Amino acid sequence: MIQRRTIRRSSGRFIAAAVLGAAPLVAAAPASAGTGASSGAYVLVIAPEDTSRTAAIKDSSLRCGPAGGSHTNAPLACAQLQTARGRVGAIPEDPGPCTREYAPVRVSAHGTWNGSPRHYTKTFSNLCTAVRGTGGVIFAF
Repeated sequence: MIQRRTIRRSSGRFIAAAVLGAAPLVAAAPASAGTGASSGAYVLVIAPEDTSRTAAIKDSSLRCGPAGGSHTNAPLACAQLQTARGRVGAIPEDPGPCTREYAPVRVSAHGTWNGSPRHYTKTFSNLCTAVRGTGGVIFAF
């Protein structure tokens, strides 16, 4: 299981550690065997952009086909990925209000979908806009 980590200097180092530490999870995801069902496995990471102060990195694993991993709402996250063919950037935004707080976060999803690699990284002005901007579920853990 992926653990939460603390940033002290460079978020990139810790993100790489979180992603590389879960490589067996991603590599072990079986491709769809022609059954019409999709399968995938992702490592999801939320990291603050401002590394000048101590802040927590949040990460989660997500497995689809069947839904599982440490994600708090794997079935709904997998349903959104199914509709978007495994591409986080293709999931429609979840409309709704967010605070105007400026606390930038970088979200990333790395893994596979039906045997094809998938990578998504984007910086948002705060966690709320990150969660809503990616469908309201994928980074809500």
